[in-house]
Amino acid sequence: MTQLSTLSLLVLIAHFLGDYHFQSENMVRAKQRSLRGLLWHVGVQGLLLLPLLLFAGISRDLTWVYLGLTILAGHFVLDFLKLVLDRQKQKSAGRYEAVIYVIDQVLHVTLILVLSTWVFPVLPPAWLQRDWLTWGLLAVLITKPANVTFKILFRKYRFFEIPNPQKAVSETQAGAGALIGNLERLLSAIFLGTGQVAAIGLIYTAKSIARFKKIEENQSFAEYYLIGTLYSILYVTVFFYLIV
Repeated sequence: MTQLSTLSLLVLIAHFLGDYHFQSENMVRAKQRSLRGLLWHVGVQGLLLLPLLLFAGISRDLTWVYLGLTILAGHFVLDFLKLVLDRQKQKSAGRYEAVIYVIDQVLHVTLILVLSTWVFPVLPPAWLQRDWLTWGLLAVLITKPANVTFKILFRKYRFFEIPNPQKAVSETQAGAGALIGNLERLLSAIFLGTGQVAAIGLIYTAKSIARFKKIEENQSFAEYYLIGTLYSILYVTVFFYLIV
């Protein structure tokens, strides 16, 4: 059982929504190119965080405003430092991309936990149920953040030979893989929550049947597929027991 406070859960939901679900590829590129793009990203974070805190009625004074503004300032500083490191990374052929990515997210989460737990420990309203927030945070984490993290951590395994690229493109819908990954992790979390652990195997069995021919014909794809499947199982299991 996690020891995260209700306030920490609320702020973490806003953070991951802004850093992943409400950040498009164009916004990522704009953030990497200029300070203006970075400010736009932080502005989106603010549009998510401040109204969320206000709606929750965290505090009758301005403590929640100080909390939100401090988090946004820290977010800007961390993303600016990452921007500098990313530009240095380009000179070293991206060898440290995964390391920089993980450290950046760890620092963001640490900042949020420190500020919401010790610096501005305001009390949430009684109606704000902690169970809602734990499941909300889990749902936010195991969808798009899981997909983005996989692509960054295992990018070097992604480039496998496709016998007939034009035919492969015509047979696959854009975004289908990411949607399948989101659904399989959501279903896995539900099965974990209801104690039906054995049922999780059915999800990955159905997934494997759909890709069986491609797995059989392409060894590189089979290895990449297996890495993705094991990653997906591990990801949802770890975060389920950390959060719920």
